[in-house]
Amino acid sequence: MSEATATRRPTAALTAVGHVLDRVAGAVAVLGGLVLVGMIAVSVVSIVGRSILPPISGLLGMPMRARSIPGDIELVQHGLGIAVFAFLPYCQLRRGNVIVDFFTANARHRVRAALDLLGNAIFLALASLIAWRLIAGLQDKIAFRDTTMVLRLPEAYPFAAALGCAWLLAIVCAFTVWRSVEELIVDRPIGPATASEH
Repeated sequence: MSEATATRRPTAALTAVGHVLDRVAGAVAVLGGLVLVGMIAVSVVSIVGRSILPPISGLLGMPMRARSIPGDIELVQHGLGIAVFAFLPYCQLRRGNVIVDFFTANARHRVRAALDLLGNAIFLALASLIAWRLIAGLQDKIAFRDTTMVLRLPEAYPFAAALGCAWLLAIVCAFTVWRSVEELIVDRPIGPATASEH
């Protein structure tokens, strides 16, 4: 590696965009975590009310009917879908996806950066396709006024949340493609290390 290449830095624009995306994706991931905690609470309350309280109350001589949160399955399904979409942008930005580097662990950085570029470009195409199709899904949910069976909650709400996260994922994937190009140019890693290097 030449001395000029070793001293090259990523562009200021890449760094600035990376900081903004890190904050936005991090905030969305935290919101997804809060939704996940809420879904855990719903599950626990329903399981305790349905399975544990009636036998205990029977032992205490106070018969109690099994109770669970109405629509708990619907709430958990929608909440988990939102949480998964909320985590994806941050995971992609932080290189948290699983990478099988058995054959490339000892390869030169440029080879790994080129493979990262290819993988990020493929993920960008897939994330854009998912986001695009979620638009069609959301339009159908709104047009047909689909609701959940028990609680009659509009199904458009979780679709809208997933759609926002999917477009954020597509933007993050575009950024990671840009970052991979910069890594090829400067011939060194930029940003967080891959999950396999932690």
